[in-house]
Amino acid sequence: MNFITKCTFFIFCILLLPCSIKGQSGTKSHNILFISIDDFRPKINSYGESKMITPNIDKLASEGLQFNNAFTNIAVCGASRASIMTGIRPSQARFNDYTSRASKDTPDAISLNQLFMENGYETISYGKIYHYPNDTGQYWSDNDGGAHQADYQDPEAQVRKRNGEIGEHGRKGPAFEHPEVDDYAYNDGKVTKRALDKMKALKAENKPFFMAVGYVSPHLPFIQPKKYWDLYDHDEIPLADNAYQPKNSPYIAMHSQHDNAELRNMYLDIPAKGLLSDEMSRNLVHGYYASVSYMDALIGDLINGLDDLGLRENTTVILWSDHGFFLGEHGFWCKHSTFYEAIKIPFIISSPGFAKNRTTDSFTELVDVYPTLCELTGMVPPKYIHGKSLTPVMKNPELKLKDEIYTRYKQGEAVVDENYSYTEFFQGEKYIGNMLYDLKQDSKQNKDISEYPANAATIEKYSKKLKTMRDFVNRDPLKTTLD
Repeated sequence: MNFITKCTFFIFCILLLPCSIKGQSGTKSHNILFISIDDFRPKINSYGESKMITPNIDKLASEGLQFNNAFTNIAVCGASRASIMTGIRPSQARFNDYTSRASKDTPDAISLNQLFMENGYETISYGKIYHYPNDTGQYWSDNDGGAHQADYQDPEAQVRKRNGEIGEHGRKGPAFEHPEVDDYAYNDGKVTKRALDKMKALKAENKPFFMAVGYVSPHLPFIQPKKYWDLYDHDEIPLADNAYQPKNSPYIAMHSQHDNAELRNMYLDIPAKGLLSDEMSRNLVHGYYASVSYMDALIGDLINGLDDLGLRENTTVILWSDHGFFLGEHGFWCKHSTFYEAIKIPFIISSPGFAKNRTTDSFTELVDVYPTLCELTGMVPPKYIHGKSLTPVMKNPELKLKDEIYTRYKQGEAVVDENYSYTEFFQGEKYIGNMLYDLKQDSKQNKDISEYPANAATIEKYSKKLKTMRDFVNRDPLKTTLD
């Protein structure tokens, strides 16, 4: 091969290079399907429990990497969503309530949707992504206006809602329903169809996308087509076996921290105080299970559509929940706590070229999502973000990227690892209590052992960890990094 021929061949190879890498991680053409689920606890088959029927999420787990120790950084929707979308941890003064807005609490931060838009992506928000759909709304190229949480389809439920007593957010409605309707009668079904139609248009236009699809189910009210309610035998629905306050736990953890206000103040037939009856509890658990199965079916439609369009080979699918959910444990319903049921979440990433049908025990927080998506798409994240990219774990699931996570709610700040869950409570800067649970011996967190003299050294160790994180998160997030 002479010199001219060699040069011609070299130039030809260079011209082909973009085509040869198209669809691989680290290029602008790599798509993201960002699936958000509200109030979803990981009590499903792929996580080792058989209570809820979720074949599509189980299948997704087999097609990617499931994180067994994934946690929210705060167990309330608005704050959690603002945190994941900015990559910034919550604090006492930032991202601490369901009313939190990224554009208000961190106005100079670069949100995920802004970063993707500025890097040439179509950015789509369907359903519930931010709590407020207009939060950083200028950085969505398509936004359907967010979620509708109580779009009752049962005529009787609609009448009860119209005539219900006034609650915290308008008239109260039933906490559950299961009418004979199809999968697309509810808003979550409409969101799915909207996303599938958008995928077809984007494929035809050959545009890279960051598509965020947010499912309200299984958030209250537990509303879904009857066929999903019928998947479960009502009489066999289990109730929590620890519907009591953990032994030795502080008053603030049970009352000031959590009073079931969301359930009591927004839904009919719920007592103003005290434990729920077994029948109401069973109806709520049944409704939750059915809502999860409904949501799972819609996610199946969504991912099958991605496959059918031939987009899967060039798309990372990431599935996450903003926080967990109590189903009667410790007498709690909903979230709003640092107990395990509120903070542990399902988290799955299925990405071309990375681990499939694997699980990892590496501890993971939602703030890790931002840098991970940046690395997968070859974008440079802001220097101030607080998480760590999970791509090393996606390559090697045996790797332990983190040994602990930090989470909070209102006055409570917690550090959790494989051995302990430790929470401290503050009112402003005033310390007002703590609790410690041995997760190896007491996984249900039924006995607070913080006052036992034998645990003094453990308390001191974890208290120092919390102080370090507290001092860090209380600084200006755009001017500090945590080594």
